[in-house]
Amino acid sequence: YPVRMILLMGTMGFHAFFGLSLMTGTSLLLPEWFGAMGRTWGDSPLVDQQVGGAIAWGIGELPTLILSALVVRSWIRSDERDSKRSDRQAVRDHDAELEGYNAMLEKLEKRRPTTR
Repeated sequence: YPVRMILLMGTMGFHAFFGLSLMTGTSLLLPEWFGAMGRTWGDSPLVDQQVGGAIAWGIGELPTLILSALVVRSWIRSDERDSKRSDRQAVRDHDAELEGYNAMLEKLEKRRPTTR
């Protein structure tokens, strides 16, 4: 789940950077292409580019936010299932894993030299 979240955050950052750079740009990316279109109606090519940046940002960002929320929800549910499974296992084997861990710590403590 952490890798999924990192990928989604990277995607969101890219969409935000791309959309905002188009929205706040003060010059056309390809002025010769816009000039070759010969369009005389509607908004100026710069306004069209800025609106396109807003659309690209919105269309890219909203679904990614929804996916991020779904991944977080799945992550939480998975952790809850793992926790319940671990608790059931501890009840079945009377905390054998915890007892083994404590025994290992006691053994390490006995090997440790006392320096007082």
